[in-house]
Amino acid sequence: MAIIQNAYQALRQNTRRSILTMIGIIIGISSVITILSLGRGFESYTVKNLTVSDENNVTVDVSFYPTDYEQFDSGKMRYFSDEDLTFAAQVAGVEAVKYVNEDDNYESITFQVRDTKYNKSLGFVSFDDEKVSLGRKISREENDSHQKVALISRDTAEDLNPTVEKVLGTGIEIEGEFYQIVGIFENDSANLFSMVPDIKIPKKSYRYYTNDGDNPMQIRLSVAGDFKPSAVANKVIKKLTKVGSSRNFGEYMTFDMSELTDGIGKVLKTLTYFISGVAGISLFIAGVGVMNMMYTSVSERTQEIGVRRSVGAKRSDIRNQFLAEGLMLTISSGVIGYIIGYLIALVISTTLPFKVAPDLFTISLTLVITIVIGLVFSITPANMAARKDLVEILR
Repeated sequence: MAIIQNAYQALRQNTRRSILTMIGIIIGISSVITILSLGRGFESYTVKNLTVSDENNVTVDVSFYPTDYEQFDSGKMRYFSDEDLTFAAQVAGVEAVKYVNEDDNYESITFQVRDTKYNKSLGFVSFDDEKVSLGRKISREENDSHQKVALISRDTAEDLNPTVEKVLGTGIEIEGEFYQIVGIFENDSANLFSMVPDIKIPKKSYRYYTNDGDNPMQIRLSVAGDFKPSAVANKVIKKLTKVGSSRNFGEYMTFDMSELTDGIGKVLKTLTYFISGVAGISLFIAGVGVMNMMYTSVSERTQEIGVRRSVGAKRSDIRNQFLAEGLMLTISSGVIGYIIGYLIALVISTTLPFKVAPDLFTISLTLVITIVIGLVFSITPANMAARKDLVEILR
């Protein structure tokens, strides 16, 4: 306690110099905290919007792909039964299960090109808002007359053929039916959360040829917050493969949205850390300022060191005294920098679609950084003070 009081008194005697040294650390810490807070907030917002349904639950769809569509489309067999929903609900992590019918916006389909299988999202044409970069749009008349035509994204077209122009006019199999590709649209990279499907077809055509609405091909799982959606979905698929009502007539599959969100999360996290590292360069410069101040303090307090040594102070006491001053300077600067950085991030987030909140990671990071700066840049001046020869000081 006495060391802390002495360190405070020493810093207070040179208030102006201490404040100027602290400013550099405060600027560095606040910059890093602002970037980290905004980055982690954006990361959480991104992943949440990609995995959370309209009911604010994390959901994942499980689909059934029969080896013979005709026996299911005829109405003789069901893709999923009520018992299948009961089996799925028994899996740990599943909060609720429901059928996905044709009125839902998106479904997941699988098609094979050469030796590669692709999982794609299937949606329905919205005639007023459709934009195509190649080919043409789908008309309302084609929807009313149940024409089997489709629009696909450029990424899907590239999966079919690297020369996307050659894809126009060809067919793509959607649940046992071939639809002619009449247009290609651009992937909506401007809006990360638009969730535009990879393939769009007329809704009436889909209902007429593929699914009568009373025999849905998908079930939707609501996953508890403490469970990983992909792991829960795999357990459900494994169970349905053993006891599912249609297990002998096809394959249960799921589109693993978690892989997409995990990849996006890693990219955003890496980008945040990189920018924070660039901002953290200022902390190194501030650390040099701390070292310079400590060297100056040691030079100015030579007589004080001599007096303390003459009355019995050990070398370790002198070293600890100057280390305490450096740590007090940097830790107090870190606390102030954290508060300022968080407040700046909070103000900026008011203009953004997500909010920031203090978390244990940024608080711990602030504490660790300031302690490291205090130790690294104060240890050499503190050792120099401890090694001063008492005879030379008193001479």
